[in-house]
Amino acid sequence: MNRAILFTTFAAGAALVGAGYLVRRPDPIRLAPEVIPIITPFIDLDVAETVLAAMERLPDERVTLVLHTLGGCVTACVQIANALRQFRDATAVIPYTAISGGTLIALNATRIEMGRNASLSAVDPVIMGRRVKHLAEGKDDRGLASLAREYEAAMRTYLRETLAAHLPESGLDAAMATFMGEHAPHEWPIRRPEASALGLPIAPITPKWTALVDTLRGLS
Repeated sequence: MNRAILFTTFAAGAALVGAGYLVRRPDPIRLAPEVIPIITPFIDLDVAETVLAAMERLPDERVTLVLHTLGGCVTACVQIANALRQFRDATAVIPYTAISGGTLIALNATRIEMGRNASLSAVDPVIMGRRVKHLAEGKDDRGLASLAREYEAAMRTYLRETLAAHLPESGLDAAMATFMGEHAPHEWPIRRPEASALGLPIAPITPKWTALVDTLRGLS
């Protein structure tokens, strides 16, 4: 397979994508072993491998992911989410933003902590800038419509499994509609009160997490 086909395959699979932003890289910060920050505009396979390696080295069944991201490659985000499912005590901390793939990761924690103005979003996949639910409705000679249907079906199954770990059957349909973005744009903010109203285990964060993200972004 040549380089162009590899690139096209990866681009088509790079779902859950948001717009980029600049993150500064400060000097290393001492963190507890179980705290893993994911402070990046885009979660790619290199980020996933780094996070998975850090998880693999943890001495017990506890982990805290501090998320500040706009999402990324669907494969990378699902890899991290799958690893998070293996922990007995997993916390996702979102001081500001965990959009798209960041939301998918957070939903797979046993507990979520959000800042007062923090946002989640829908997790329905995006292929080449277009939501799969729109692509799946059309016909495309390049096979994008078929690929879109595969991604949409896979994500619906995965998301329902994820939400079922937190919610009773009676609450799944409303949560699925919210996180598949059935009534809002892909990146429309889902704030803490909305997520809590769905029955998800959401708690407010402590100030130390906001300070950590600000420091890692070079804002303090």
